[in-house]
Amino acid sequence: MAIAFLLEVMAAAQEPPTTTQWVMDASGQRVTVPHNPQRVLSLCTSATDTLVRLGLVDRLAGLDEYSRIVPGTTNIPVLGKGSAISKEQVLARNLDLAFVWWYQDDAAKLLAECGVPVVRIRSGRASEIPAMLRLVAQCFGREINVQTLIAPIEHLCAAAKTNGINDSPSVYLEMYGPFKTVGGDSYINDLLALAGARNIAAQKTGSVLLSVEHLLNSDPQVILLIQGITEANSFSRRPGLSSLSAVRGKRMVVIDRYLLVAGAGLPAAAAQLRQLISNSVSQ
Repeated sequence: MAIAFLLEVMAAAQEPPTTTQWVMDASGQRVTVPHNPQRVLSLCTSATDTLVRLGLVDRLAGLDEYSRIVPGTTNIPVLGKGSAISKEQVLARNLDLAFVWWYQDDAAKLLAECGVPVVRIRSGRASEIPAMLRLVAQCFGREINVQTLIAPIEHLCAAAKTNGINDSPSVYLEMYGPFKTVGGDSYINDLLALAGARNIAAQKTGSVLLSVEHLLNSDPQVILLIQGITEANSFSRRPGLSSLSAVRGKRMVVIDRYLLVAGAGLPAAAAQLRQLISNSVSQ
């Protein structure tokens, strides 16, 4: 019996190491991924940003156009915009892993047809960021490393639960088109709350096309505009908006789009937005 046991141990020791692992992605699907992936496609800024922060930018073989805002991705080829990606380019890149948003069904289907393992991630609320970071890190065996990114987020969110925002300045954040903003069930709303601000569209849900009447009635104390999308002068020249107190008081702040990326930068983004809003209110 002892000899048989010894032979089993020796046989196991001679077996080749496992080259794959499995992860449970944000959609609840069990995905088999390679150990230590080398050629990765990211179709979501959250995953792109996480890989850069983990020192894995060299693993990125392609990304989506929106991920260009993440520092350090200048030389990485763009393979698509949103869910629109080229099958030819996917095959040419010999990808061994892809990250997509939880709702990108078309992209996920195309990648799966090309034989690329697809991991869906979700970062739609601030509370989902730690799990998203762990998932991305798990795909590369970096669970220990990612804890330094997660700890400040968990601390910030825990501290925010004990602080009310009744006296917080009201804010209108215009997204990627005139009067487009977000409701209370969004990461952006959470970010504003963590920055000590009150989103005037918090009572709404999803993507919001705000009416001029709603904006005028809310009369936000501060207006946040995204650099490269809307400038303060063009916003203030829109018909009917000259009566807004934020326009009259020149409390329109243009912010870097990178601040809005849902990921490990949450604590720094919240702190920077808090300072910008505070400076604008006090001027």
